[in-house]
Amino acid sequence: MTNPHFAWLPPEINSALMFAGPGAGPLLAAAAAWDGLAEELASAATAFGSVTSDLAGNAWLGPSSAAMMAVATQYVGLLSAAAAQAEQVSAQAAATASAFEAALAATVQPAVVAANRGLLQVLAATNWLGQNSPAIMDIESAYEQMWALDVSAMSGYHVDASAAAGALAPWQQVLSNLGINISNNGQISLGFGNTGSGNMGSGNSGSSNMGSGNTGNSNAGSGNYGNSNVGSGNTGSGNVGFGNNGNNNFGFANTGNGDIGFGLTGDHQIGFGGFNSGSGNIGIGNSGTGNIGFFNSGSGNVGIGNTGSLNSGLFNSGSANMGMANTGSMNSGLYNSGFEQTGFAGQGAEASLLTSSTAATGGISAANASSSLLSSAAETGGFNTALRHPGIFAPDMPAQNVGNSSNVATALTGTSSTPTAGLSGTAAVVGSNAGPAMRGAYPGLINARSADGEPRNSNTRESDNLGAGIPRSGFYPNRQSDETSEVLRLPVRSD
Repeated sequence: MTNPHFAWLPPEINSALMFAGPGAGPLLAAAAAWDGLAEELASAATAFGSVTSDLAGNAWLGPSSAAMMAVATQYVGLLSAAAAQAEQVSAQAAATASAFEAALAATVQPAVVAANRGLLQVLAATNWLGQNSPAIMDIESAYEQMWALDVSAMSGYHVDASAAAGALAPWQQVLSNLGINISNNGQISLGFGNTGSGNMGSGNSGSSNMGSGNTGNSNAGSGNYGNSNVGSGNTGSGNVGFGNNGNNNFGFANTGNGDIGFGLTGDHQIGFGGFNSGSGNIGIGNSGTGNIGFFNSGSGNVGIGNTGSLNSGLFNSGSANMGMANTGSMNSGLYNSGFEQTGFAGQGAEASLLTSSTAATGGISAANASSSLLSSAAETGGFNTALRHPGIFAPDMPAQNVGNSSNVATALTGTSSTPTAGLSGTAAVVGSNAGPAMRGAYPGLINARSADGEPRNSNTRESDNLGAGIPRSGFYPNRQSDETSEVLRLPVRSD
Protein backbone atom coordinates (compact mmCIF):
# COMPACT_ATOMS: atom_id res chain seq x y z
CA MET A 1 0.00 0.00 0.00
CA THR A 2 1.21 3.51 -0.81
CA ASN A 3 -0.20 5.18 2.27
CA PRO A 4 0.19 3.88 5.81
CA HIS A 5 -2.95 2.26 7.16
CA PHE A 6 -3.17 4.69 10.12
CA ALA A 7 -4.65 7.32 7.73
CA TRP A 8 -7.82 5.23 7.59
CA LEU A 9 -8.06 4.45 11.26
CA PRO A 10 -10.38 6.50 13.53
CA PRO A 11 -8.87 8.50 16.39
CA GLU A 12 -10.09 5.95 18.95
CA ILE A 13 -7.63 3.40 17.49
CA ASN A 14 -4.67 5.67 16.65
CA SER A 15 -4.77 7.41 20.02
CA ALA A 16 -5.16 4.14 21.88
CA LEU A 17 -2.21 2.55 20.03
CA MET A 18 0.10 5.48 20.66
CA PHE A 19 -0.67 5.78 24.35
CA ALA A 20 -0.90 2.03 25.07
CA GLY A 21 2.63 1.13 23.93
CA PRO A 22 5.85 1.13 25.98
CA GLY A 23 6.72 4.64 24.85
CA ALA A 24 10.15 5.95 23.93
CA GLY A 25 11.91 4.06 26.75
CA PRO A 26 13.10 1.06 24.67
CA LEU A 27 14.38 3.32 21.89
CA LEU A 28 16.35 5.44 24.33
CA ALA A 29 17.81 2.31 25.97
CA ALA A 30 18.81 0.97 22.55
CA ALA A 31 20.47 4.27 21.70
CA ALA A 32 22.50 4.16 24.92
CA ALA A 33 23.53 0.53 24.29
CA TRP A 34 24.69 1.24 20.76
CA ASP A 35 26.63 4.24 22.00
CA GLY A 36 28.41 2.06 24.57
CA LEU A 37 29.21 -0.53 21.91
CA ALA A 38 30.66 2.16 19.67
CA GLU A 39 32.97 3.26 22.47
CA GLU A 40 34.11 -0.31 23.14
CA LEU A 41 34.82 -1.01 19.46
CA ALA A 42 36.76 2.22 19.06
CA SER A 43 38.82 1.40 22.15
CA ALA A 44 39.49 -2.14 20.88
CA ALA A 45 40.58 -0.84 17.49
CA THR A 46 42.98 1.60 19.09
CA ALA A 47 44.48 -0.99 21.45
CA PHE A 48 44.83 -3.67 18.76
CA GLY A 49 46.45 -1.26 16.34
CA SER A 50 48.92 -0.14 19.00
CA VAL A 51 49.89 -3.68 20.00
CA THR A 52 50.37 -4.95 16.45
CA SER A 53 52.35 -1.88 15.46
CA ASP A 54 54.73 -2.30 18.39
CA LEU A 55 55.05 -6.02 17.68
CA ALA A 56 55.81 -5.58 13.99
CA GLY A 57 58.15 -2.66 14.62
CA ASN A 58 60.25 -4.28 17.34
CA ALA A 59 59.99 -7.93 18.33
CA TRP A 60 58.60 -9.44 15.15
CA LEU A 61 60.27 -8.64 11.86
CA GLY A 62 60.34 -10.24 8.45
CA PRO A 63 57.83 -11.41 5.83
CA SER A 64 55.50 -13.09 8.31
CA SER A 65 55.39 -9.88 10.33
CA ALA A 66 54.48 -7.93 7.21
CA ALA A 67 51.72 -10.41 6.37
CA MET A 68 50.40 -10.15 9.90
CA MET A 69 50.41 -6.37 9.73
CA ALA A 70 48.46 -6.45 6.48
CA VAL A 71 45.74 -8.50 8.10
CA ALA A 72 45.91 -6.59 11.39
CA THR A 73 45.53 -3.29 9.57
CA GLN A 74 42.39 -4.57 7.90
CA TYR A 75 41.11 -5.78 11.23
CA VAL A 76 41.74 -2.41 12.86
CA GLY A 77 39.88 -0.78 9.99
CA LEU A 78 37.00 -3.21 10.49
CA LEU A 79 36.82 -2.41 14.20
CA SER A 80 36.92 1.32 13.54
CA ALA A 81 34.19 1.04 10.89
CA ALA A 82 32.06 -1.04 13.23
CA ALA A 83 32.52 1.56 15.96
CA ALA A 84 31.41 4.31 13.58
CA GLN A 85 28.44 2.24 12.47
CA ALA A 86 27.40 1.57 16.06
CA GLU A 87 27.67 5.25 16.87
CA GLN A 88 25.46 6.08 13.90
CA VAL A 89 22.89 3.49 14.97
CA SER A 90 22.86 5.06 18.42
CA ALA A 91 22.23 8.49 16.96
CA GLN A 92 19.43 7.24 14.70
CA ALA A 93 17.78 5.37 17.57
CA ALA A 94 17.81 8.57 19.60
CA ALA A 95 16.33 10.44 16.62
CA THR A 96 13.56 7.86 16.32
CA ALA A 97 12.80 8.22 20.03
CA SER A 98 12.53 11.99 19.58
CA ALA A 99 10.17 11.49 16.62
CA PHE A 100 7.98 9.22 18.71
CA GLU A 101 7.79 11.69 21.57
CA ALA A 102 6.80 14.48 19.14
CA ALA A 103 4.08 12.30 17.60
CA LEU A 104 2.80 11.33 21.03
CA ALA A 105 2.51 14.97 22.04
CA ALA A 106 0.52 15.73 18.86
CA THR A 107 -1.85 12.80 19.30
CA VAL A 108 -5.26 13.42 20.86
CA GLN A 109 -5.69 11.92 24.31
CA PRO A 110 -7.86 8.77 24.26
CA ALA A 111 -10.00 10.21 27.09
CA VAL A 112 -10.89 13.27 24.97
CA VAL A 113 -11.97 11.06 22.09
CA ALA A 114 -14.07 8.91 24.41
CA ALA A 115 -15.74 12.01 25.93
CA ASN A 116 -16.60 13.30 22.46
CA ARG A 117 -18.25 10.02 21.52
CA GLY A 118 -20.13 9.81 24.80
CA LEU A 119 -21.51 13.33 24.50
CA LEU A 120 -22.64 12.57 20.96
CA GLN A 121 -24.65 9.60 22.17
CA VAL A 122 -26.34 11.67 24.90
CA LEU A 123 -27.27 14.48 22.49
CA ALA A 124 -28.59 12.06 19.93
CA ALA A 125 -30.68 10.23 22.53
CA THR A 126 -32.34 13.45 23.78
CA ASN A 127 -32.83 15.11 20.39
CA TRP A 128 -36.62 14.55 20.34
CA LEU A 129 -37.58 17.83 18.68
CA GLY A 130 -34.27 18.54 16.90
CA GLN A 131 -33.14 20.97 19.52
CA ASN A 132 -29.71 19.24 19.85
CA SER A 133 -28.87 19.25 16.16
CA PRO A 134 -26.45 22.24 16.29
CA ALA A 135 -24.61 20.72 19.24
CA ILE A 136 -24.40 17.38 17.49
CA MET A 137 -22.86 19.09 14.45
CA ASP A 138 -20.24 20.77 16.65
CA ILE A 139 -19.41 17.43 18.30
CA GLU A 140 -18.97 15.75 14.90
CA SER A 141 -16.78 18.62 13.69
CA ALA A 142 -14.55 18.28 16.74
CA TYR A 143 -14.32 14.54 16.13
CA GLU A 144 -13.17 15.11 12.53
CA GLN A 145 -10.48 17.46 13.79
CA MET A 146 -9.30 14.78 16.23
CA TRP A 147 -9.07 12.31 13.36
CA ALA A 148 -7.01 14.77 11.32
CA LEU A 149 -4.71 15.51 14.26
CA ASP A 150 -4.00 11.82 14.87
CA VAL A 151 -3.32 11.14 11.19
CA SER A 152 -1.02 14.17 11.02
CA ALA A 153 0.89 13.06 14.12
CA MET A 154 1.29 9.53 12.82
CA SER A 155 2.37 10.77 9.39
CA GLY A 156 5.08 12.94 10.91
CA TYR A 157 6.25 10.04 13.06
CA HIS A 158 6.40 7.78 10.02
CA VAL A 159 8.45 10.26 8.02
CA ASP A 160 10.96 10.92 10.81
CA ALA A 161 11.41 7.22 11.67
CA SER A 162 11.89 6.30 8.01
CA ALA A 163 14.51 9.04 7.63
CA ALA A 164 16.38 7.78 10.70
CA ALA A 165 16.42 4.22 9.39
CA GLY A 166 17.44 5.33 5.90
CA ALA A 167 20.43 7.21 7.29
CA LEU A 168 22.03 3.95 8.40
CA ALA A 169 24.59 2.68 5.90
CA PRO A 170 24.23 -1.00 4.95
CA TRP A 171 26.87 -3.22 6.59
CA GLN A 172 27.94 -4.69 3.27
CA GLN A 173 28.75 -1.19 2.05
CA VAL A 174 30.95 -0.59 5.12
CA LEU A 175 32.92 -3.76 4.44
CA SER A 176 33.34 -3.02 0.76
CA ASN A 177 34.63 0.42 1.65
CA LEU A 178 37.30 -1.33 3.72
CA GLY A 179 38.27 -3.54 0.78
CA ILE A 180 37.24 -6.70 2.62
CA ASN A 181 35.69 -9.55 0.67
CA ILE A 182 32.83 -11.00 2.69
CA SER A 183 33.08 -14.51 1.31
CA ASN A 184 36.80 -14.97 0.82
CA ASN A 185 38.12 -18.29 -0.41
CA GLY A 186 41.85 -18.26 0.06
CA GLN A 187 44.80 -15.96 0.55
CA ILE A 188 44.75 -13.13 3.09
CA SER A 189 41.11 -12.91 4.09
CA LEU A 190 39.80 -11.06 7.10
CA GLY A 191 36.25 -12.05 7.72
CA PHE A 192 32.95 -13.78 7.13
CA GLY A 193 32.99 -17.33 5.87
CA ASN A 194 36.45 -17.49 4.39
CA THR A 195 38.07 -20.82 3.55
CA GLY A 196 41.77 -20.36 3.30
CA SER A 197 45.06 -19.31 4.71
CA GLY A 198 45.69 -16.48 7.15
CA ASN A 199 42.03 -15.64 7.81
CA MET A 200 40.92 -13.83 10.88
CA GLY A 201 37.22 -14.07 11.49
CA SER A 202 33.91 -15.90 11.49
CA GLY A 203 33.41 -19.30 9.89
CA ASN A 204 36.81 -19.85 8.33
CA SER A 205 38.05 -23.36 7.61
CA GLY A 206 41.77 -23.21 7.03
CA SER A 207 45.19 -22.40 8.29
CA SER A 208 46.24 -19.83 10.91
CA ASN A 209 42.73 -18.46 11.55
CA MET A 210 41.91 -16.46 14.62
CA GLY A 211 38.22 -16.50 15.41
CA SER A 212 34.73 -18.00 15.39
CA GLY A 213 34.04 -21.47 14.04
CA ASN A 214 37.33 -22.32 12.36
CA THR A 215 38.24 -25.90 11.48
CA GLY A 216 41.97 -26.30 11.11
CA ASN A 217 45.51 -25.32 11.93
CA SER A 218 46.69 -22.86 14.59
CA ASN A 219 43.34 -21.22 15.35
CA ALA A 220 42.81 -19.22 18.52
CA GLY A 221 39.12 -18.87 19.16
CA SER A 222 35.57 -20.17 19.46
CA GLY A 223 34.55 -23.57 18.12
CA ASN A 224 37.73 -24.68 16.40
CA TYR A 225 38.21 -28.31 15.44
CA GLY A 226 41.92 -28.93 15.08
CA ASN A 227 45.57 -28.28 15.71
CA SER A 228 47.05 -25.91 18.29
CA ASN A 229 43.85 -24.04 19.18
CA VAL A 230 43.55 -21.93 22.31
CA GLY A 231 39.90 -21.35 23.11
CA SER A 232 36.30 -22.47 23.44
CA GLY A 233 35.01 -25.84 22.27
CA ASN A 234 38.04 -27.16 20.45
CA THR A 235 38.41 -30.85 19.62
CA GLY A 236 42.00 -31.50 18.73
CA SER A 237 45.64 -31.22 19.57
CA GLY A 238 47.31 -28.59 21.75
CA ASN A 239 44.17 -26.84 23.00
CA VAL A 240 44.06 -24.78 26.18
CA GLY A 241 40.47 -24.12 27.16
CA PHE A 242 36.73 -24.78 27.28
CA GLY A 243 35.42 -28.23 26.46
CA ASN A 244 38.34 -29.62 24.55
CA ASN A 245 38.38 -33.31 23.69
CA GLY A 246 41.91 -34.43 22.91
CA ASN A 247 45.65 -34.11 23.36
CA ASN A 248 47.51 -31.58 25.56
CA ASN A 249 44.42 -29.78 26.86
CA PHE A 250 44.56 -27.52 29.86
CA GLY A 251 41.08 -26.78 31.17
CA PHE A 252 37.33 -27.30 31.50
CA ALA A 253 35.69 -30.63 30.68
CA ASN A 254 38.49 -32.17 28.66
CA THR A 255 38.41 -35.86 27.80
CA GLY A 256 41.81 -37.26 26.96
CA ASN A 257 45.58 -37.08 27.19
CA GLY A 258 47.59 -34.67 29.31
CA ASP A 259 44.75 -32.62 30.76
CA ILE A 260 44.94 -30.60 33.95
CA GLY A 261 41.50 -29.53 35.08
CA PHE A 262 37.75 -29.82 35.59
CA GLY A 263 35.88 -32.93 34.50
CA LEU A 264 38.68 -34.77 32.80
CA THR A 265 38.39 -38.43 31.83
CA GLY A 266 41.63 -40.04 30.76
CA ASP A 267 45.38 -40.03 30.93
CA HIS A 268 47.63 -37.67 32.96
CA GLN A 269 44.71 -35.80 34.52
CA ILE A 270 45.21 -33.75 37.66
CA GLY A 271 42.12 -32.08 39.02
CA PHE A 272 38.46 -32.33 39.83
CA GLY A 273 36.61 -34.05 37.03
CA GLY A 274 33.59 -36.30 37.31
CA PHE A 275 35.52 -37.71 40.17
CA ASN A 276 37.70 -39.51 37.86
CA SER A 277 37.31 -42.63 35.82
CA GLY A 278 40.54 -43.86 34.34
CA SER A 279 44.13 -44.62 35.16
CA GLY A 280 46.44 -42.99 37.68
CA ASN A 281 43.69 -41.13 39.55
CA ILE A 282 43.79 -40.15 43.22
CA GLY A 283 40.36 -39.32 44.63
CA ILE A 284 36.64 -39.96 45.11
CA GLY A 285 34.95 -42.70 43.09
CA ASN A 286 37.66 -43.40 40.54
CA SER A 287 37.54 -46.53 38.42
CA GLY A 288 40.79 -47.78 36.98
CA THR A 289 44.39 -48.61 37.74
CA GLY A 290 46.65 -46.98 40.28
CA ASN A 291 43.96 -45.08 42.22
CA ILE A 292 44.23 -44.25 45.92
CA GLY A 293 40.88 -43.36 47.44
CA PHE A 294 37.14 -43.93 47.84
CA PHE A 295 35.13 -46.36 45.69
CA ASN A 296 37.96 -47.24 43.29
CA SER A 297 37.72 -50.38 41.17
CA GLY A 298 40.91 -51.70 39.69
CA SER A 299 44.43 -52.70 40.54
CA GLY A 300 46.85 -51.07 42.96
CA ASN A 301 44.23 -49.12 44.94
CA VAL A 302 44.56 -48.17 48.59
CA GLY A 303 41.19 -47.26 50.05
CA ILE A 304 37.54 -47.97 50.80
CA GLY A 305 35.62 -50.32 48.52
CA ASN A 306 38.29 -51.19 45.99
CA THR A 307 37.96 -54.27 43.78
CA GLY A 308 41.10 -55.69 42.29
CA SER A 309 44.60 -56.68 43.22
CA LEU A 310 47.17 -55.15 45.56
CA ASN A 311 44.57 -53.11 47.44
CA SER A 312 44.86 -52.43 51.14
CA GLY A 313 41.65 -51.42 52.86
CA LEU A 314 37.94 -52.03 53.48
CA PHE A 315 35.72 -54.09 51.14
CA ASN A 316 38.48 -55.02 48.69
CA SER A 317 38.13 -58.18 46.61
CA GLY A 318 41.22 -59.54 44.98
CA SER A 319 44.73 -60.66 45.75
CA ALA A 320 47.29 -59.34 48.23
CA ASN A 321 44.74 -57.18 50.07
CA MET A 322 45.10 -56.21 53.65
CA GLY A 323 41.89 -55.53 55.45
CA MET A 324 38.24 -56.20 56.17
CA ALA A 325 36.06 -58.35 53.91
CA ASN A 326 38.67 -59.09 51.26
CA THR A 327 38.23 -62.12 49.02
CA GLY A 328 41.37 -63.43 47.44
CA SER A 329 44.84 -64.60 48.27
CA MET A 330 47.47 -63.40 50.73
CA ASN A 331 45.06 -61.11 52.62
CA SER A 332 45.35 -60.35 56.30
CA GLY A 333 42.09 -59.19 57.86
CA LEU A 334 38.45 -59.78 58.71
CA TYR A 335 36.14 -61.95 56.56
CA ASN A 336 38.77 -62.88 53.99
CA SER A 337 38.26 -66.03 51.94
CA GLY A 338 41.24 -67.36 50.09
CA PHE A 339 44.87 -68.13 50.67
CA GLU A 340 47.31 -67.26 53.46
CA GLN A 341 45.03 -64.86 55.35
CA THR A 342 45.45 -64.12 59.03
CA GLY A 343 42.19 -62.94 60.48
CA PHE A 344 38.58 -63.52 61.20
CA ALA A 345 36.38 -65.85 59.12
CA GLY A 346 38.98 -66.51 56.45
CA GLN A 347 38.82 -69.52 54.14
CA GLY A 348 42.09 -71.23 53.25
CA ALA A 349 45.23 -72.52 54.95
CA GLU A 350 45.23 -70.07 57.83
CA ALA A 351 44.55 -69.75 61.52
CA SER A 352 41.34 -67.88 62.20
CA LEU A 353 37.96 -67.81 63.84
CA LEU A 354 34.90 -68.88 61.84
CA THR A 355 37.18 -70.26 59.16
CA SER A 356 36.23 -72.57 56.30
CA SER A 357 39.45 -74.15 55.17
CA THR A 358 41.81 -77.09 55.03
CA ALA A 359 43.63 -77.98 58.25
CA ALA A 360 42.27 -74.84 59.95
CA THR A 361 42.27 -74.26 63.69
CA GLY A 362 39.49 -72.00 64.92
CA GLY A 363 35.93 -71.69 66.00
CA ILE A 364 32.82 -72.33 63.89
CA SER A 365 35.02 -73.42 60.99
CA ALA A 366 34.19 -75.61 57.99
CA ALA A 367 37.31 -77.50 57.01
CA ASN A 368 39.09 -80.79 56.58
CA ALA A 369 41.07 -82.12 59.52
CA SER A 370 40.49 -78.99 61.59
CA SER A 371 40.08 -78.70 65.32
CA SER A 372 37.49 -76.21 66.44
CA LEU A 373 34.13 -75.43 67.89
CA LEU A 374 31.23 -75.66 65.43
CA SER A 375 33.76 -76.75 62.79
CA SER A 376 33.10 -78.73 59.63
CA ALA A 377 35.11 -81.66 58.16
CA ALA A 378 37.25 -84.18 60.06
CA GLU A 379 37.62 -81.85 63.00
CA THR A 380 37.89 -82.16 66.72
CA GLY A 381 35.37 -79.97 68.48
CA GLY A 382 31.79 -79.33 69.20
CA PHE A 383 28.97 -78.84 66.67
CA ASN A 384 31.18 -80.18 63.93
CA THR A 385 30.19 -81.06 60.42
CA ALA A 386 33.22 -83.11 59.60
CA LEU A 387 35.01 -86.23 58.64
CA ARG A 388 36.28 -88.15 61.66
CA HIS A 389 35.99 -85.46 64.28
CA PRO A 390 35.16 -86.10 67.90
CA GLY A 391 32.86 -83.33 69.00
CA ILE A 392 29.36 -82.36 69.89
CA PHE A 393 26.63 -82.46 67.23
CA ALA A 394 28.99 -83.30 64.39
CA PRO A 395 27.28 -84.86 61.32
CA ASP A 396 29.81 -86.77 59.26
CA MET A 397 32.31 -89.62 59.28
CA PRO A 398 33.58 -91.66 62.23
CA ALA A 399 33.24 -89.32 65.19
CA GLN A 400 33.20 -89.80 68.91
CA ASN A 401 31.13 -87.05 70.30
CA VAL A 402 27.78 -85.92 71.51
CA GLY A 403 25.32 -84.89 68.81
CA ASN A 404 27.29 -86.21 65.85
CA SER A 405 25.85 -86.82 62.43
CA SER A 406 28.52 -88.96 60.86
CA ASN A 407 29.68 -92.38 59.78
CA VAL A 408 31.02 -94.66 62.50
CA ALA A 409 30.01 -92.17 65.19
CA THR A 410 30.26 -92.78 68.90
CA ALA A 411 27.78 -90.28 70.15
CA LEU A 412 24.94 -89.26 72.28
CA THR A 413 22.28 -88.50 69.71
CA GLY A 414 24.34 -89.72 66.79
CA THR A 415 23.33 -90.51 63.27
CA SER A 416 25.49 -93.03 61.46
CA SER A 417 25.52 -96.13 59.36
CA THR A 418 27.84 -98.00 61.74
CA PRO A 419 27.08 -96.46 65.09
CA THR A 420 28.45 -97.40 68.46
CA ALA A 421 26.17 -97.10 71.44
CA GLY A 422 24.42 -94.01 72.67
CA LEU A 423 21.41 -92.75 74.41
CA SER A 424 19.10 -91.70 71.66
CA GLY A 425 19.54 -91.93 67.91
CA THR A 426 20.24 -94.32 65.15
CA ALA A 427 22.30 -97.13 66.59
CA ALA A 428 22.23 -95.30 69.90
CA VAL A 429 19.75 -95.36 72.76
CA VAL A 430 16.86 -95.63 70.35
CA GLY A 431 18.33 -97.09 67.20
CA SER A 432 17.14 -98.87 64.13
CA ASN A 433 20.44 -100.15 62.68
CA ALA A 434 23.09 -102.65 63.67
CA GLY A 435 24.23 -101.28 67.02
CA PRO A 436 23.55 -102.08 70.66
CA ALA A 437 21.10 -99.60 72.16
CA MET A 438 18.29 -99.35 74.64
CA ARG A 439 15.87 -99.45 71.75
CA GLY A 440 17.20 -100.67 68.47
CA ALA A 441 17.42 -103.50 66.00
CA TYR A 442 19.37 -105.57 68.55
CA PRO A 443 18.75 -106.58 72.14
CA GLY A 444 17.58 -103.60 74.16
CA LEU A 445 15.11 -102.51 76.75
CA ILE A 446 12.37 -101.51 74.38
CA ASN A 447 12.56 -103.45 71.12
CA ALA A 448 10.51 -102.93 68.01
CA ARG A 449 10.90 -106.32 66.28
CA SER A 450 9.86 -109.98 66.87
CA ALA A 451 13.48 -111.07 67.00
CA ASP A 452 14.09 -109.02 70.13
CA GLY A 453 14.33 -111.36 73.12
CA GLU A 454 13.56 -108.79 75.76
CA PRO A 455 10.86 -108.21 78.46
CA ARG A 456 8.55 -106.49 75.97
CA ASN A 457 8.11 -107.50 72.38
CA SER A 458 5.68 -105.47 70.37
CA ASN A 459 5.46 -108.10 67.61
CA THR A 460 3.54 -110.65 69.78
CA ARG A 461 0.28 -110.21 71.66
CA GLU A 462 0.37 -109.49 75.36
CA SER A 463 -0.75 -112.10 77.88
CA ASP A 464 -4.44 -112.12 78.78
CA ASN A 465 -3.48 -112.19 82.46
CA LEU A 466 -2.79 -108.50 82.79
CA GLY A 467 -0.36 -107.59 85.51
CA ALA A 468 1.10 -111.09 85.72
CA GLY A 469 4.56 -109.84 85.44
CA ILE A 470 4.26 -107.00 87.98
CA PRO A 471 6.25 -107.63 91.25
CA ARG A 472 4.34 -107.80 94.59
CA SER A 473 4.96 -105.63 97.62
CA GLY A 474 4.13 -108.31 100.25
CA PHE A 475 1.62 -106.18 102.12
CA TYR A 476 -1.36 -108.40 101.20
CA PRO A 477 -0.08 -111.97 100.96
CA ASN A 478 -3.55 -113.58 100.64
CA ARG A 479 -4.87 -111.29 97.93
CA GLN A 480 -5.07 -112.45 94.36
CA SER A 481 -4.54 -110.24 91.43
CA ASP A 482 -8.15 -110.45 90.34
CA GLU A 483 -9.65 -109.62 93.71
CA THR A 484 -11.55 -106.38 94.03
CA SER A 485 -11.31 -104.30 97.12
CA GLU A 486 -14.49 -102.67 98.27
CA VAL A 487 -12.95 -101.13 101.40
CA LEU A 488 -9.53 -99.61 101.86
CA ARG A 489 -7.74 -101.81 104.42
CA LEU A 490 -4.74 -100.81 106.42
CA PRO A 491 -1.89 -103.34 106.91
CA VAL A 492 -1.89 -105.18 110.33
CA ARG A 493 1.31 -105.25 112.29
CA SER A 494 2.58 -108.81 112.79
CA ASP A 495 4.71 -108.02 115.79
